[in-house]
Amino acid sequence: MKKIIMTLITIIVLLPIIFMISNSFMSAKEADNRYTELVTPYNSYSSVDGEHYAELTFIPTYVTLDGYKKVLTDDQAYLRMFWNSVLITIPIMIGQLLISPMAAYAFEMSTWKYKEILYLIYIIVMLMPMQLLMVPHYITADFLGYNHTWWAIILPAIFAPFGTFLLRQQLSGFDKTLVEAARVEGASEWRVFFKVVLPNMKATMAALAALTFVDCWNIVDQAVVFIVDVFKEPLSVYLSKIVQGNPGLVFSSACIFMVPAILVFLLSHEYMIHGISLSSGRDV
Repeated sequence: MKKIIMTLITIIVLLPIIFMISNSFMSAKEADNRYTELVTPYNSYSSVDGEHYAELTFIPTYVTLDGYKKVLTDDQAYLRMFWNSVLITIPIMIGQLLISPMAAYAFEMSTWKYKEILYLIYIIVMLMPMQLLMVPHYITADFLGYNHTWWAIILPAIFAPFGTFLLRQQLSGFDKTLVEAARVEGASEWRVFFKVVLPNMKATMAALAALTFVDCWNIVDQAVVFIVDVFKEPLSVYLSKIVQGNPGLVFSSACIFMVPAILVFLLSHEYMIHGISLSSGRDV
């Protein structure tokens, strides 16, 4: 019974993805006839009182790769926005991998008496909705003069507290005697961090990299607020404009958009399972 329930849940979760992939092989003309409000000679039979409603299907009438061809070769804006997403996401991921391990080490290993109060503030900020934080982010970016640039998105994301929280959870189960032994031998804090602690955080850092990439690849709200130049928009924002202007390219565009996130997951899923299990205080 448990397997049947899990199978049904899996099918329900995968249905939208299957629908999107299958419809990506649909011609632009068929997509217009099926998914727009316009009444045409080809969809008038399914129109009611001069209005046409979407006709969902998993199997296109004619299978074609024209949608992928148009997106990859004809729509230059799509590729530009694709690289915009890359140039936003990669610095955030690298910044998280540089900042979060050091912050987690400081919170877990230092003896500063106010560190738990500061860590509590970290947790509170992490639990706040992004929409609430965008107001102080916007004011700060405007004051520092980097508003309406990618830095207004990148810098707050680099210092997001989730990475510090995830890595500190792992360090809470780390054998502190190794750190103390290294200190007794005369190793500096930097040497202890890089030679003793950091090598044991690789799995969790790989999980953090994958989670950060996927989260920032799908970024929308921050880009809408901070980016006013349409040529600097990430692909996640540009996809909504494709829906409004050319429904025939929606499915193929969305399929290409999800490829990087899927590749990151496939390449790192073992590290994610192991790293998240370490951060929960148990090994697998």
